[in-house]
Amino acid sequence: MKIAIGTYDHTRALKDGSVASARVPLEFEEISPITRAFRAMANDLAYDISEMALCTYMIARVLEQPIVALPIVLVRSSILGSLVSAGSIKDPSELNGKTLGVRSYTQTTGVWVRGVLQDEFGVDLSSLKWVTTEGSHLDAYRDPPNVSRASAPLDELLNNGSLAAAIGIPPSDRIRTLLPEPAAAEAAWSERTGVRPVNHVVAIKKELLPLRDDIIDLFERARAGDGANVPPIGIEPSRAAFETLTRYAYEQGITPRKLSVDELFEP
Repeated sequence: MKIAIGTYDHTRALKDGSVASARVPLEFEEISPITRAFRAMANDLAYDISEMALCTYMIARVLEQPIVALPIVLVRSSILGSLVSAGSIKDPSELNGKTLGVRSYTQTTGVWVRGVLQDEFGVDLSSLKWVTTEGSHLDAYRDPPNVSRASAPLDELLNNGSLAAAIGIPPSDRIRTLLPEPAAAEAAWSERTGVRPVNHVVAIKKELLPLRDDIIDLFERARAGDGANVPPIGIEPSRAAFETLTRYAYEQGITPRKLSVDELFEP
């Protein structure tokens, strides 16, 4: 079975063959960056099993693509640390009415950031304009009217003042995280809300559903003994995150309706 997933501590045993299954023989395809696999899987079913950003999967689900997510968290999101600025803005509440940049409007990290800006800092998302460098992983998805394509790299637009802030641009001499201590702020938010943001999960072709439990077992065995910081497997440990992200996706026009958490993982 063709599989495309990133190399992490909790997937290494799968990729080096020390954890294997005769029922689920895996043929790994190395894709770098792994986000390139999401488009190929979501549009063309290029793999039998693939890592996939959760918002990409939500769009695919709404479009009735024959893929199903498994509740195997591969990557969590860092939200507040990904929000950067090169200007005079000192607090996220000052972003109302401004133009921001993000790689793609449907990028899962961006969806998380917008949701937290709204919930925690009172930002009116309808007042924002977005500049992106690419479209959704799903060819059929169309960005909302307040999204336009960038005329230059996002870091350049930040530095020349065209953007008030951006998501996912590495800090540099002029570009800084908007919050001075984003990790502490995010930890406090997670403690208060019970949400530990999820970014990437595992998606499979629908025809592989009879092997669902075998695939989950493989990933469970691969991460055995890796400690408390390993992303969890199962719906319940991440239900608060799934619930929050499905709400954000609906509120931001990523999905036309709010998907239920259980619906995400139903056949």
